[in-house]
Amino acid sequence: MRSVAVFYLLAFAVSWAIVIPQAAAGRGLINIQLPGAVGFLSPLAPMLAAVLMSWREGGTAELKRLLRSLLVWRVAPRWYAVVLLGFPLLALVAVVIGFVTSSHRPDLSASYIHNIFPQFPRNLSPWLLFLPFLLFSIVTTIPEETGWRGFALPRLQRSWGPVLASLVVGSLWGLWHLPDFFYLQAVQSGISFPLFLAGTVSTSILFTWVFNGTGGSLLMVSILHSSFNASDVFLPLLPQVTRTTLQLALYLALITAVAVILIVFGRLRFNRSSPTNCSA
Repeated sequence: MRSVAVFYLLAFAVSWAIVIPQAAAGRGLINIQLPGAVGFLSPLAPMLAAVLMSWREGGTAELKRLLRSLLVWRVAPRWYAVVLLGFPLLALVAVVIGFVTSSHRPDLSASYIHNIFPQFPRNLSPWLLFLPFLLFSIVTTIPEETGWRGFALPRLQRSWGPVLASLVVGSLWGLWHLPDFFYLQAVQSGISFPLFLAGTVSTSILFTWVFNGTGGSLLMVSILHSSFNASDVFLPLLPQVTRTTLQLALYLALITAVAVILIVFGRLRFNRSSPTNCSA
């Protein structure tokens, strides 16, 4: 467990050392000019911490085990359906329920993607950017997942089991994003932090389900992470787009319901003898 604590200290320290000055500069609190590309360095921190701690624990062999899990793609076809369609379907249900309960027709063309790419022509469908965004998001989420699910989760599961480990990883995952709520250009700045934290905790249960069910595939959880991001960006869920938290709250409620079902029916399927679930 000590190695996990050191991992999180490293991941937080490196990432926050990048994001906090960026947020402060964006709000005019400090007079420095930071290129926007600096923000892309922050997600590398969990991977960097995971690589360092894996090498410290088991040398080259442990490092190879960690990185090899990024290449696990031969899984049952149903898992591809889960990671690609699961979150978008839950998001669509939330949008429909929001429409029924509020009598406001959902505008499926309303998308946060225009906030990310303001130069994209408004007369074109934002869905043209869906596949490029999904691929780009997979690349940027792989470093995160290498740390959260690749290094921390297996070790915590061995000590605490999959449920408690998921709650801890989800809580720290949400806390890691805290500086983004003060950075005006970040999507998190328009969301309530308690609502966001509740989302990362419940979502973490689903990530554990996929990770354990696919034999520890970081590739699959990275695709899942990306489809989660894409749902937020392309569907009318975020308060910045809908001017209400209704759809987002409904979406997170549905995710929480699925998480509870997985726990109740014992679907997290933790295997202590799996090589992905190494000792601390």
